Amino acid sequence: MVLELKLTYKFDNDEKKLEIDRMDFLTPLTTETYVREGDTIYINDGDYLYINQLIKEAQNGVKTYATISGTAEISDGIIKITNDNTESAFVSAEASENLDDVRKEEILNICETLGIDYENKLIINKLKGNNKLLVVNAMDVEPYQFNSNYLFQDNVKNMLDTINLLSRRFNLDAYLLLNKYDDNNVQAVNAVISSYPDINFKVVKDVFPFNTNQMVAKKMFKEYKYEEILFLDAFALYKIYNAIKNGLPVTERYITINLGDPNKAYVVNAKYGANIGDLIKATVNVNFEERDVYLNNFMRKVKCDNLGSLIVTDNIKSIFIFPKEENVPSKCIKCGKCVDICPVGINPLAKKLDSACIRCGLCNYVCPANINLISREK
Repeated sequence: MVLELKLTYKFDNDEKKLEIDRMDFLTPLTTETYVREGDTIYINDGDYLYINQLIKEAQNGVKTYATISGTAEISDGIIKITNDNTESAFVSAEASENLDDVRKEEILNICETLGIDYENKLIINKLKGNNKLLVVNAMDVEPYQFNSNYLFQDNVKNMLDTINLLSRRFNLDAYLLLNKYDDNNVQAVNAVISSYPDINFKVVKDVFPFNTNQMVAKKMFKEYKYEEILFLDAFALYKIYNAIKNGLPVTERYITINLGDPNKAYVVNAKYGANIGDLIKATVNVNFEERDVYLNNFMRKVKCDNLGSLIVTDNIKSIFIFPKEENVPSKCIKCGKCVDICPVGINPLAKKLDSACIRCGLCNYVCPANINLISREK
């Protein structure tokens, strides 16, 4: 499947067509889960595991589940599952036939029972917060990343139903934000939004970094404190939907892969716990000898030297595999480009970063001296 999107490049405002190939990596040979100090393990070495079976629970309540079926091996702080390719799975008894019948207490209970999280922040804690507004930022806010676009496109009605439910049960005004360049999603929502009068649908013209949560709050919701806004992205919303509707955790996620071609990208649907190196070989199959690898945002200039040892988690959203470049830092030439481009108006040349810094990486991107301005501690 190929999805053709209209994308405005984030830095030169040059509007072009971008081709995105959709791929799957849903039958990895193995998956791995790291055991941390304080984790409670619910399985034994040699056990046969089913998809959706609880493997372990962290001290903060986050739970990890099997995403493939097969035999478990516990060794050296790693739980490894060898895939038997049978797709044997547990089915939850907590499934909800009609979302409209689900009460607030049930939403909190099922999310807490499953221990679902996103980017190391418990979704349940967000739902329990002192929120005055619900904002679903369903845009891909990192440059050249398209995970939210695909996920939302695959689940438009489910997403809207979940926003509607959360708005009513938690008594919050709800806003759904999409970027005008997400053509397919904007059209799909416009076709049905009249059936959801409680959802305020906004099409945002701005691109990175002005579509990030911090900038959206500052620009669109000035009357609220940032901590009063419940921000959810497409993936967090989908996790809540799957928990409430099916009583199950999510076992797979989208990851964007970019090989340095401005006209083409890949979006891979992969199982949690799958080896990233194996994923790359099975999909784009690139030679790393003459490539640099960056995770999530290439402008931050943080290279990844251990790609083969990484696994699919919530923290890995995009992989940039670019031709090697010798970007040797040199002395600052006081050109002022970093100050001019900063979206929050701070001075990246300061000895320590201002607390307002959103770590977008734009200052790094424009620096002719190749200085990593956001690598310093705040």
